Amino acid sequence: MLRFVVVGAGPMGRLHARAVARRAAEVGDCRLAGVIDRHAARSERVAREFGTQALALGDADAEAAIVAVPATEHAQVASRLLSSGSDLLVEKPMTGSASGARRLVEEARRNERVLAVGHVEWWNPVWSRVLEAAGAPKQIRVSRFHPPTDRGLDVDVVQDFMLHDLDCVRRRFPSAPDLVEAAGRRVVSERIDEARVVLGFEGGVRVELDASRVHAERRRTLEVEGSLGRASGDLVSGEGVGPEGRSLQRAPDVKALAEPLDLQLEDFVRACTERRRPVNDGEEGVATLELVDRVRAAIGRGD
Repeated sequence: MLRFVVVGAGPMGRLHARAVARRAAEVGDCRLAGVIDRHAARSERVAREFGTQALALGDADAEAAIVAVPATEHAQVASRLLSSGSDLLVEKPMTGSASGARRLVEEARRNERVLAVGHVEWWNPVWSRVLEAAGAPKQIRVSRFHPPTDRGLDVDVVQDFMLHDLDCVRRRFPSAPDLVEAAGRRVVSERIDEARVVLGFEGGVRVELDASRVHAERRRTLEVEGSLGRASGDLVSGEGVGPEGRSLQRAPDVKALAEPLDLQLEDFVRACTERRRPVNDGEEGVATLELVDRVRAAIGRGD
């Protein structure tokens, strides 16, 4: 049974703790050994909710850890846990830059540890259903909008929200985009709160991504124009429409109905127990952050 600690008891850390506790109850191949947060009351509250204990980082005696602290602290906390012998799942963005993420990958390799990154949208089944229905893509449009919150403000909207879509797009093409155009603006914080990106891939495929963390409503949609027609899906509700208006139903099997966070945890647990690379391994985290860095540079140039 794999012993887990969750480091960070904010909203995302609580969701990870819930996922581990749920898997422990339903599957039994892991258990939540503790919750860690620099705010003692917060770690105690989440630990009590899921039947475990609040710990200090130095007391984290566990085979696996999930790092869900603020992004600016990812590198420091992850490095400490890797050196102490824990396999890691680090929330996105893995670090603040591709170079920092690459150093974590090298450290995990030296310590012979599993390193996964929390690109949870890779497990959202809407992507695969819409792309399959549309056929070979010619144009992809993704909108990811969210009302203002006080979470994630230590990074910009590209590193926070848009990273998911950059990751999902990048991994579906054999080569890096040959065109990156981007614009962004600050609205309520010191960092970019809204961004628009256009990517061009080999064969003339155009990708348009819009992200905002200061929008009036929560909306996350995917539209694809492909060789078979137009398909679209709601990344939140899971509903989709294919060519000629036919509904894109969820697959009837249990796995397709699971939450993406549960699917991510399942893969990570198996990677730890089987000593293999997780689907969202550190190398994927580095490659996506390289594209994030390109987008942020284009915004800075005003491209």
